[in-house]
Parts: sequence; C-alpha cells; structure tokens
Amino acid sequence: MQVFSSIFTIICSFLLPIALTVIFCVRRKGIWKPILFGALTFVVFQVLIRIPLLQAVLPYQSWYITFANTQPILYGLFLGGTAALFEEGGRYLVMSLFLKKHRSTSDGIAFGVGHGGIEAILLVGISAIMALFTNPFPTTSSLMFASGFERLCTLVLHIGWSVMVMKSVREKNLWWLLVAFVTHMLIDFVAVTYLSVIGVWPLEGVVFVCAALMAWFVVREYKKHKTLENN
Repeated sequence: MQVFSSIFTIICSFLLPIALTVIFCVRRKGIWKPILFGALTFVVFQVLIRIPLLQAVLPYQSWYITFANTQPILYGLFLGGTAALFEEGGRYLVMSLFLKKHRSTSDGIAFGVGHGGIEAILLVGISAIMALFTNPFPTTSSLMFASGFERLCTLVLHIGWSVMVMKSVREKNLWWLLVAFVTHMLIDFVAVTYLSVIGVWPLEGVVFVCAALMAWFVVREYKKHKTLENN
C-alpha cells in the first residue's frame, strides 16, 4: 500500500504536469508560452520572493514571532492573504505584460498547468521520487496518498484561478481578479488554520469540493469562449 501511495503521488505531482504540458504543446501551436510563463510566475513570486521572506526574513522579527504564536486566526489569514497576493497579483502582472497575444480561456488553462504543475513538481514531486528510492517509507501510506490527492486538487484550483485572472485581463474587469484573490486566500486559510483541528482527510474533502466547483467553472468558461469564437 505504501508503494502504491508513493507511485500515486509521483504520478499526480510529477508525471501528470509533464504529460499535460506535452499534450498541450503537441495539440496547439504556441501554447508553450502561457505554460512557461505560468511556471515562471510561481518560481519568481513564490520561490524567489514570498517563501524566502516567510522563512528567512520574518522569523527573525520579534513582532512576527509573537504574532504567529498568539494570533492563529489572523496568522492564517496573513499566510493565505500573502499567498493570494503574490500568486494572483503575479498572474495578473505577467499576463498583462507578457501574454498580450495569448488571452483565451485555453491560454488561461495552459497558464494554470504551468503554474500548478511546477508547484507540484517542486514542492512534492521531486521529494516523493527521492523518498521512494532512498527512504521508501517516510510517512504512512494514508498521508502519502493525501499528498498526491492534494496536489491533484491544487492543480485544478490553479487552472481555475488562472482562467479567472486571464478573464479579468482580457475583459479589463478587476472583478475576477478579486474573486481569484478571495477564494485563494480563504482556501489557504482553511488549510493552514484547521488542519490540526479537523484532520487531513476532512480537509482534503473540503479541498476536493472546491476543486470540483473550480473544474465546473473552467469547463463552463471554456465552452462559452469556444461558442463565441465559432460565432
């Protein structure tokens, strides 16, 4: 069961993002660009800016330590809010500046594949592969399976947020950027704040429901955009 869970997690967090990238690039010319910029958005705004601030700068500030230890609700909102700010703000900035000829719903989906895909690979995929060969049983099979399941749901969420922000850029309407920001912040807030309260699988159930709703939104937007293109 442990090996199955590890393989499942590797498929969800490493092989699937790569497979989607290859399929997208083969089926549509030029789609590599939003995929690439989606991946770069995560690397720049999260890996190079936000995460170092949270792990290497703020922990040395006395006010931050006190805040994190005494205000769990506000701290959860802070973590969720900064994640939403850097990622959704980053998406909006990159799409506005570098994807002026790639603003369809399909481009938004591709952007999400790049963004969520590289996040899955860097945060879970690589370590899952290394663990399988160097330390095959680092966690319980349930937790390992949950890790892969979460990455799958998160990939869907990132695709949805990318479609929302792309819609905001394309229609010059900040409403969808705000929706992406608020939903991103709230989901991250729940994940950070209530994991120890409700447990892993109830939390994954909440994330799954959010991902299912997001998948419905993406399909609806894709069909709507295709209908407009054909008319």
